[in-house]
Amino acid sequence: MRRLRLTKIAGLVVCMVICIITSANASSTVKVAILDSGCNISYKEGISLIDNTVRDYNGHGTLMARIIKEVYPEAELYIIKVIGNDGLLINEEAVILGLEWAVSRGVDVINMSLRVKDSERLHEMIKKAYQQGIVMVAAAGNKNTRLGTLTTRGTINLTEVAYPAKYDEVIAVGALDRYGKAYPGSIKAEEVEVLCRGYKGKQAGTSIASAYAAGFAAKIISENPDSSLEKVREVMHQKLTN
Repeated sequence: MRRLRLTKIAGLVVCMVICIITSANASSTVKVAILDSGCNISYKEGISLIDNTVRDYNGHGTLMARIIKEVYPEAELYIIKVIGNDGLLINEEAVILGLEWAVSRGVDVINMSLRVKDSERLHEMIKKAYQQGIVMVAAAGNKNTRLGTLTTRGTINLTEVAYPAKYDEVIAVGALDRYGKAYPGSIKAEEVEVLCRGYKGKQAGTSIASAYAAGFAAKIISENPDSSLEKVREVMHQKLTN
């Protein structure tokens, strides 16, 4: 399995139902896990931690999957449904279990276009994935959650970088607009490590930016299995800001 060495640059930067869909032309490739609202396109393996189907009735998760495949068509998708039809997390425990499942599947990249509350257990699971060499990217957050970052019930500060993006082990992704400038709705803070394309059709926000970042991370890993995070960031900037 391919792995990426992670390095931080300071300042810049319960009932489970498993569904498996395999392509006739499936081959060994970079594995990308998506924690979101499910998926309605082809994927390698999936699990729902909130209901009895991986089907996406919200559309957010499917959009993230399409973006990742747009950037890197050979990506092998592992879908983890942790978000309900209304775009709210039903159970934050699902995120922790979802990360654990992703680690067990030996994924190379995890995309989290969502925001949750900080918790010690969540951070410990993030650390475990990090220690396995998994590249984790997450939406830095939008000043208005309607602009594209799925969230959890409860009080969350929408002016600060969202968790899990705020954890040191995770690459926090901000959004660029159609003109290559910082998207106005994207939260700006020193924890934001990279700015990536943050629009798809009429939709915009850091969720989309995170998915693009995950796709490019997968592509970079496939081409350069031993790449450092600095190299990944360099390539992302070349591809996503011009």
